Amino acid sequence: MPVIFNALLPVIFMIACGYLAGKMRWVSDQGLKDISKLAFNLLGPALLFRTLGKVHLDELDLSPVMMYHVLTLLWFTAWVMVYGLTQHGCMRALGGTYSNAVMIGIPMVSLAYGTQGLVYILTLVSVHALIILTYATLLFEIASAREAGRMPGGQVQSLRKTVLKAAKAAVLHPVSLPAFLGLMFSLTGLQLPELIDKPLDWLGRSFSPLALIMVGIQLQQVLGRGKPWQAQADGAEPAVIWREVFQIVALKNVCHPLLILAGGWALGLPALPMTVMMLTACMPVGANSYLFASRYKVREAEVSVSLSLSVVFALVSVPTMLALQHAVTG
Repeated sequence: MPVIFNALLPVIFMIACGYLAGKMRWVSDQGLKDISKLAFNLLGPALLFRTLGKVHLDELDLSPVMMYHVLTLLWFTAWVMVYGLTQHGCMRALGGTYSNAVMIGIPMVSLAYGTQGLVYILTLVSVHALIILTYATLLFEIASAREAGRMPGGQVQSLRKTVLKAAKAAVLHPVSLPAFLGLMFSLTGLQLPELIDKPLDWLGRSFSPLALIMVGIQLQQVLGRGKPWQAQADGAEPAVIWREVFQIVALKNVCHPLLILAGGWALGLPALPMTVMMLTACMPVGANSYLFASRYKVREAEVSVSLSLSVVFALVSVPTMLALQHAVTG
């Protein structure tokens, strides 16, 4: 357990630095959007491509990653069925499913388990967005088409067009594409020349601290908007439906890790890949969930607060879940 706390403390410190930066208004709202574009379109892809470009696929055990995604897709589907195939239902299910594996998971695993652990989580991340976000986009587009078709004068979009649109969006995602290209490059057996490898190394090292600072700034922005549980001055409903917020946090921080623990235990996964899969499932609500909320204009307030609250709750849930894993698997 000490290694987890040693990994959590730098993460907490970096998030606190981001919170301070937000409190002092050192970064404007537009500046945060620009930093986010920089991190996800340049620094993150450099990290993914360089790391996965050095992976030897013939030596990599893909069974933990396959287990994680099969169970996670089933988990996502089950909650879409519970909440209903609507944009609202898909949003709640995605919030309780999609982990912040890139912004928090990668630096935590890197600090705690080094290169060996990093290979597992980067392999997972390389298909995390490709698989889950493709599926989520498909469900969102189907839900959107259904809702549009029910409106007066609305036209139902064909399933073929919906599938193609979803596949294109996922394949061109700034996480999926460089990761896939990195894996393809690794198959060639070639090595990047130092002239290219060194800048990619520098860019990749910049990603984790900047991403954690962004989480802190975002947390401050949410908490700095006043009391979201209070009714508006005009007597309208509170800005945030807290029942939905707590459901999302419980699904993501507690129930999802328990599902992965049960699957890993049933398969008898080795200690390291099992721990990395558990850590990934324990991660807070993924930032891409908020991007989906913004894109489809659905439950943005709930997702924003859920993302921030789940970061705080992870300080307790992560060590608790790993202690449970240790007790179950020995």
